[in-house]
This record gives sequence, C-alpha cells and structure tokens, in this order.
Amino acid sequence: MPGPSTLLPMLLDEESLSSSPSQTPISELGPSVTSVQLHLESELDLTPDKPLQSIPSRSSAPLTDAAMWDRTLQRVIKGIVSIKSNRVRGFDTESAGSSHATGFVVDKERGIILSNRHVVNPAPTSATAVFQNYEEVTLQPFYHDPVHDFGFFRYDPKKIKFADVEEIELFPQGAKVGLAIKVCGNDSGEKLSILGSTLARVDREAPDYGSYNYNDFNTFYYQAGSGTSGGSSGSPVLDIHGRAVAINAGGKKKSASSFYLPLDRVVRALKLIQNQQAISRGTIQVEFRHLSYDKLKRLGLPDGIENELRVKRNGGTGLLTVQKVLPEGPGSRAGLEVGDVLLHCHDDRFGGRDIDNFISLWEVIDESVGKSIQLTVYRGKARKIVDVQVEDLFSITPKRFLELGRATIHDLSYQYARMFNLPCKGVFVAAPGMFSWTPSYRSISDFLLTHLNGRPLDSLDTLLEMLPSLTDGERVKYRFLKLGRSESKFDLVQIDRHFSPVFMYSRGSDGRWDRKLMPNPPTVPYTIAVSRGHVPENGLVTIHCRYPYRLAVSSPTFRILIEGNPQ
Repeated sequence: MPGPSTLLPMLLDEESLSSSPSQTPISELGPSVTSVQLHLESELDLTPDKPLQSIPSRSSAPLTDAAMWDRTLQRVIKGIVSIKSNRVRGFDTESAGSSHATGFVVDKERGIILSNRHVVNPAPTSATAVFQNYEEVTLQPFYHDPVHDFGFFRYDPKKIKFADVEEIELFPQGAKVGLAIKVCGNDSGEKLSILGSTLARVDREAPDYGSYNYNDFNTFYYQAGSGTSGGSSGSPVLDIHGRAVAINAGGKKKSASSFYLPLDRVVRALKLIQNQQAISRGTIQVEFRHLSYDKLKRLGLPDGIENELRVKRNGGTGLLTVQKVLPEGPGSRAGLEVGDVLLHCHDDRFGGRDIDNFISLWEVIDESVGKSIQLTVYRGKARKIVDVQVEDLFSITPKRFLELGRATIHDLSYQYARMFNLPCKGVFVAAPGMFSWTPSYRSISDFLLTHLNGRPLDSLDTLLEMLPSLTDGERVKYRFLKLGRSESKFDLVQIDRHFSPVFMYSRGSDGRWDRKLMPNPPTVPYTIAVSRGHVPENGLVTIHCRYPYRLAVSSPTFRILIEGNPQ
C-alpha cells in the first residue's frame, strides 16, 4: 500500500481536475478511504491553526509562448483560405490575368472574407477560396476601397459542408513595436506558410510599387522582417492570441522587409457592412506625407510650435504636410499648396481637433462628404485657415467601362490622376484593343483618349453620345496622350462592330458586373467606283490585313497558323 506522502498529491491532483460542481464527502467513499484520512491526519497534524500549503498542479502551470502559439495556430488556420482568382478584363491599374493570394474569414455568419484590394480587384474578377480541408467555395468580390489596400469577398456559408470555419478577430489597437507576430497564408503558392517576426515599425510610408501600378497613400504602414512573397497578399498578421493586428500587403524583393496595412479603416468598413449601411469615403484630392519635426523646421515651422505640440501630443514625432495637390480638385480650389504643414481640423460634427496622423484626419473627412471642413495650416511664417469642400471619393472611382473594338475604355481614375498629377477627368484606355491594330502603335497601352473624330473627350458619357455615329468599318481619327508624356499624338483607327460587338459593363452595389449590348447603327453599304479609262503604270499595291480571330488549320501534311495582325 502506498505511503501517505504518495497518496496526498494523487488526491489533490484529482480534485483540481474535477469539472463537477458537486463534491462527495470523504466519509461516504468507504472504509478504506476513511482509514487513509485518519492516518493522514495523525501523521501530518492537519489542524485549523496549521493550514496545509497548496501543492501546485501541473495542469494549472502557465503555458509557454511556444505552447500558446501552437494552440492559437491550430485554431486560426481554420479561418485562413488560399484564393485563386482570374481577372477577365483589364481595368484601371489592373491587367487581365490570373493570380493566387490569401484571405481570412472575419464574419462566418455572413460569409465575409477580408483580403487586399489588389486581390479583390476593381476589375471583373472570378475567384475561389480553398479552406484548410481543401474544400472549395466560390467567392464574390463585393467591396474594395478606392485608395487603401483592402477589400472584401463574400461566400455562401451554406455551401460549406465539411470545413470547421473559424472567425478571426480584428484587433488594430494591438499593433505596437516589439510585438511578436505570425503571418499565415498562401506564401509562394504553398497554400499555408507560417512566417514569424517582430513588428519593427508602425509609422512607415506606404510602399511604392512603381508607375502604372496600384499604390496606397495617405496612411501609415507597419513593417517587419517576415520575408513574405507572392501569394501572401491578404494574409492576417496575428498576435499570440490569434487576433489580426494588420493585413499583409507587400514586401521587398531583395530583403526580408514586409509591409502590413493597419486595420483601423478596415474595422470601420466592416462594421458598416454588418449594419447594412453605406460606406462613406471622402476626399479633398490632396496627398499628405508625415514628416518629422526636424524636417518640418526646414519648411519654416517655429520652435515654439514644435515645443507646444510635443507637450500636447505625448509621443508624437511629426506632422502631416501637403505632398501633392491635384489640379482642379477641392484642395486646389481651396488654396492648399505643396509644403503646407497641417496643424488643426475643424468640423461641425467633430469640433476642433489637432492633427498629427492620417487616422485623425480621415475620421473627419470620411464623415463629411458633401460638407465643408476647416483646415489650419502653417505656410512659411504664418498660419492660414482654408475651407475645403469634401468630395465623394466614389464619384472619381470608375465602376463601368465600354468595350469598343476589344478596347477597354473608362473614366480616368483617382489612382492614375494622382500618379501623374492630372485632373480627375478624361477618358482612359486600359486595354488597347482596336487602337493597337495600327502598325505604328501596336504596343501602346494606358493612355488618355483626348479627341475622337475631331471632338474633345472629357468623360465616358461624351464617348457614349458619339457611339451611334461610329459605324462598322469606318476609319476615324483620334488624338491620345500617353500617361507620363507631355505631347499628344495623332492616328487613325478602323471601327470594328461586326466581329467585336460593343458592350457596356457596370458594377452594381453588390459587386456584380452587368453587361449591356449597345445597338449598332444602320450599316452603310460599301460602293466601289471602277474607272476603265485609266490604267496605272505601276500596278503594285500594299495590302494591310487584319485577322479578327486567331486561326489554326492543320492536316497530316501541313499546318497553317494565322495569328495577330500581319502587315
């Protein structure tokens, strides 16, 4: 029989592991247990004035970080999906093609998945999500932010039959320098990779992905050396409790630096969607940049203002300055200039507030669409107050396009206008189609169509008015401006409405694209005048041919391939 020193921890361990709320008196457990009790009392002198010190149980010992991460990851990977997407048309900054990325479930009851804007995509997109048990479900893109790199997919939760879906909590306030994180997603197309790192910066500028590509602005980004690569776009950046503190967006090719989008504006958009409210987004068509106080001194900021602001904003490192003002925009009309240092913002709803970061400013702008706000800036050696009218950001974000002669044509977007410092107006050709049939401009793309048939084009509506007059086979003149260039060029294009019907595509509020066939104008019969009185001395001619479709003819003895536009 075991001695008293052996039985005591055994009994205490069993009691600590009990999940039942009721306890059986020890006297009712039988004579053997009662004798053990009497023996223990005599040996250990269990009297009230000598309380027995508690013996710690192994089950109550705190988990190590490794054990907590293991438990967390086993849970959250059920809410992370790999995404396969196909962009069926070029549109805005996106070209047609296929890609793989990541998303994660933020509302499993409504079937909402969060990912990047460049994954959800402004272009017509078909997408599929693959859960961890390899169960697939069709995704419907239904919202992407016009500026920031996030968007939402929707799926039907009833279509999930076997996967145990986990919802990942958004926790933007948890991001801080030194936080241990895990980035979980479809890195390099591996379906699931888990990359660990530590948040190093929470005030980085938005990454620059180059001209003619989508770029985020007017926000901070986070940075860590997690070494993410293609396919990890849209991956959650998790803390040890499995909460998403950011979303992975991009990284450097020649180093391990990765860039994460903060979730403050994501949380706002998700709550509005869950409450079935419209998402308001405002703009003054101004790009701001956060500069340190030392750099602001070079712009003329006095030491007195710096001392005052450092005391009022404990931990602040700088202020927002005007980096770019788009021509003819609200900021330009109000008189804002490059180099202005933003100090204060006043609105009837929010009152006055000091501004030293992007969130505090856009909390006001996004709730003030169609209204005027008052900005206090420091310019040179003087304070100035300007009244700015806030514009609806969605009004300068294209959501329709015309397909004419296989060319994708839509209004110029805020993205491209900001990229090349242009007014937010004009007709943009995202996919060249018939404009590339001309030998001299076969490789042309991403240009503004400024004139067609001698008429200036300031919007897609102007082109739609001209559409009935553009007949099949007609050769019309056009003038265009390649983005980034200062001189426009002239050429002729042949309209094709026979092999390439004209369609208008429009994106609805649910994210679905509707297609409308535009009627053809009456066909004008071709007439050929033949003169027998004059025979040219040289009967050789040059013939330009265009094949509207790729043809391939083969037999056991020969094969003919016709593709493109041979000259």
